[in-house]
Amino acid sequence: MKFCEKLQKLRKDRGYSQEQLADLLEVSRQSVSKWESGTTYPEMDKLLSLCKIFNVTLDDLTNDNVTDKNIKERSKNNFSNLFYSILDIINKSFEMFKSMTSKEKGKCIIELFILFIILLIFKIPFNFINNSIIKIFINFSSKTYDILSSIWYFISNTIYLILFIAIFVYVYKIRFLDKFNRSEGIKIKDDNDNNVKFTEDNNDLILNNKKEKHNFFLFDILAKIFNIFLKMCIILILLPIIISFIILVIITTLTLIMQFIGIHFIGIFIALLGAVLFLLVIIELLIKILLNANLINKRMFLIFLGSLITLGVGIGISTYEISKVDYKDELPTSVSADTYEYTFKMRDDLVFFDYFNTNYVINNDLKDDVNIVVNYYDDYLNVNIDLNNNFLGIYKYVSFDKTLNYIDLIKNDLKKKKLYNYNLLMNMDVKIETSEKNINIIKNNLEKYYKDKEEEYNKFEYYENRVYELEEEIYEKDVIINDLEDKINNLEEKISDISGLIE
Repeated sequence: MKFCEKLQKLRKDRGYSQEQLADLLEVSRQSVSKWESGTTYPEMDKLLSLCKIFNVTLDDLTNDNVTDKNIKERSKNNFSNLFYSILDIINKSFEMFKSMTSKEKGKCIIELFILFIILLIFKIPFNFINNSIIKIFINFSSKTYDILSSIWYFISNTIYLILFIAIFVYVYKIRFLDKFNRSEGIKIKDDNDNNVKFTEDNNDLILNNKKEKHNFFLFDILAKIFNIFLKMCIILILLPIIISFIILVIITTLTLIMQFIGIHFIGIFIALLGAVLFLLVIIELLIKILLNANLINKRMFLIFLGSLITLGVGIGISTYEISKVDYKDELPTSVSADTYEYTFKMRDDLVFFDYFNTNYVINNDLKDDVNIVVNYYDDYLNVNIDLNNNFLGIYKYVSFDKTLNYIDLIKNDLKKKKLYNYNLLMNMDVKIETSEKNINIIKNNLEKYYKDKEEEYNKFEYYENRVYELEEEIYEKDVIINDLEDKINNLEEKISDISGLIE
């Protein structure tokens, strides 16, 4: 496969146009066009730049016997390349620090420390975004809140850690290692384990061959282990991100629907859209790492940058919109309480569990009857009174149709830019009306019930402790029995020995 054909295919596979590739190489589009048509051939410095852009070796690019299939086969194990790159950075760092003077070392350490502090300061906007997202989860149930907040903290902290390491290593590389490499020379590895070394002297490139063997069997094993471990970690990271992405898409769709039904919070929609695009880029990046594909391109970078801008704009607008919402720690005036009454015959063994805000009203006219009056919000709460034998129970719960009423109420209030304390809709007032004698009987029965239960618990605890004590005694007896059995066996052996001597 000729150089011109390989160049054209590599460019298209990476999604570059001739103009984009020309900009990266700082040449004209016509030069790239001539290279791909086979009219001209690039100079050595441009060939080296092409190798870096397409992540191939010089032999892959210029050797006509190397096909595109060979290049793909050799570039499959990107994680091994990453492992060797890490080793290479460590090795070059060691060589660089060894060749530095004390003054240069001090300057390098100070600059890296300043970079470290600056990157730590950038945690502040991450924390702001975290707190803004967490405020959205507060409206969910406590269990859902714990799950969503944990997932979000994991994702945001993982993203920050990745960006922290990537920026730190990148700045360290271009600020120090690249300068050191330029002064020492640039090494490129060919397929025959030969290092082709280019050194700069009066802007001339001098080609030197230097054979060094870097393929150690131990490193290959470590690279494979590193590949497997890293892929497993990526899968573990990818799963919660995909789940979060699906949840965000659903929430974003709901916020879009809200705009059409009169609930105008455009800032929240913009912020969620930015978050969706951000996670989409992260998911694509992680999938590319798993598939050993080319990682970052111009499209991904533009989407990533756009997602951050969209997220920032959305958070700003939503903060302003939320500040305009009027919140009151009360119920809307449109909500009114309902009353439910239930009357039954009094029983001398009646037990009523006073779980709620219960008021006892004396009405001596009700000598044989007990009248229960429950005040609650019937549109939003289900109440059930159950008299089973001598136990009277009052239960409350929210059914599906009541939940829809909740949603309609909140929806109408949001249209007016108002919010209330909707937890008050779960309140329930209970009034028990009967004679004074019956009230005393009910209260005394409840006290007696708790007293009996306490006695039963104490008995249970006593017998449980007694069983434990007896088990301890049995264990101690077993130990004594085993010791006695051992002594008996020893005595029998001695008797047997003495009998043998006598005979």
